[in-house]
Amino acid sequence: MYTLGEIAEFIDAKIVGDSAIQIDGIASATTAKSTQLTYISGKKHNKALVNSQAGAIILNEELLNDCPTNALVVDDTYLAFAKITHYFKKQITHQAGIHPSAKINNAQIANNCVIGKNVVIGSNSIISANTVIEDNVIIGDNAYLHPNATILQGCLIGDNVIISPGVVIGSEGFGNARDNQGRWHSIAHLGSAIIGNNVTIGANTTIDRGTLDNTEIHDGVRLDNLIQVAHNVIIGEHTAIAASSAIAGSATIGKRCMIGGMVGIIGHINICDDVIIGGKSIVDKNIKVPGMYTGVMPLMPHRQWKKVGLWITKLDKIIKYLNIKLKKLKD
Repeated sequence: MYTLGEIAEFIDAKIVGDSAIQIDGIASATTAKSTQLTYISGKKHNKALVNSQAGAIILNEELLNDCPTNALVVDDTYLAFAKITHYFKKQITHQAGIHPSAKINNAQIANNCVIGKNVVIGSNSIISANTVIEDNVIIGDNAYLHPNATILQGCLIGDNVIISPGVVIGSEGFGNARDNQGRWHSIAHLGSAIIGNNVTIGANTTIDRGTLDNTEIHDGVRLDNLIQVAHNVIIGEHTAIAASSAIAGSATIGKRCMIGGMVGIIGHINICDDVIIGGKSIVDKNIKVPGMYTGVMPLMPHRQWKKVGLWITKLDKIIKYLNIKLKKLKD
């Protein structure tokens, strides 16, 4: 816990408000409470700013008049946010074996496992060799963690979950802010990863924890091998995703979707329920209507692709030209 004055020193901010208030965490603008800090990165988030219940908000000068609470004024809000996250990141216990505070019930624990403090493992669960479960993880009943799985701190795993070898749940997301010297500053991800009931996760799949809110894999989801699920992604119930697909940060996928292998899904988009996406497709915009979608160019020599790509970029101009010619012919 830090005072607002201390936080201002950490990020070189100007305080507008009460420097003595205590801040015990960071949350998103829509969920932050009176003892928490948040940030607003631009005018497009002005509605979240004016309605925020946060104890203090990191923002720039142009948003100050709309701030309903204490403010930390900086030039680069995203960079300031990146820096302050590391002060609120919880440290984990570095200890071999099973921590005395862990509650493993009647779970089967194989050799060479590491289980941190305050871990809870449900009944009839199996934890295979060389698995690492960090502090404050909760695992439900009848879970089966295959060898070399890693569950990082604070993650929640439901009942009847199968986690294949090499899976990593709760790893740090790919978030970085750049300063004016071009140097990168990593963002400490303070959210969690929540896995629902009856979920299957294939070998070497990685599921990043959320930045401030959580990454969520809902009940009945099936994930194949070698899938990347980035921070703050939400995958709806009973959706199935084939191998080598990658889902960028803050994308939301609906219920009962089927996504083929090697699909790339761009961040911050929404896919509605009951969508089928063909293998190797790139999803770069919202999908609002259920159905089957494919977005793949056929393989061709690179020299030919350069010509095709050139024509694709001019299609709108070609159509406009043809419409003008067609109209003249009709006249």
